[in-house]
Amino acid sequence: MPLPPGHYRILAYREFHDLPRLMWVADEASRQWLLDCPFDDALDDYAAEYRVHTVGTDVEDAVEPWEKHPQGLLPMVGTVPVAALHFDATHRASFHLT
Repeated sequence: MPLPPGHYRILAYREFHDLPRLMWVADEASRQWLLDCPFDDALDDYAAEYRVHTVGTDVEDAVEPWEKHPQGLLPMVGTVPVAALHFDATHRASFHLT
């Protein structure tokens, strides 16, 4: 699993269906990641795991993950099961990864 267990802040998200499906997050050490869980037409549902991409830590490039992701410019480092993320009550501010 590329993401270490711990608490993650959701810096921004796009696409929300039951849970955020595209998130820019930071771990407790301020490392940044992009997690995406696209809709799978073959399943007619969302995938059971997030794809994990690394993001630079330069806050001045705040819009960068959204611009780079669709172009495949963020390296994918693995996946994490959706069930492993325990979201806060709103599902939009943070989650804990077990």
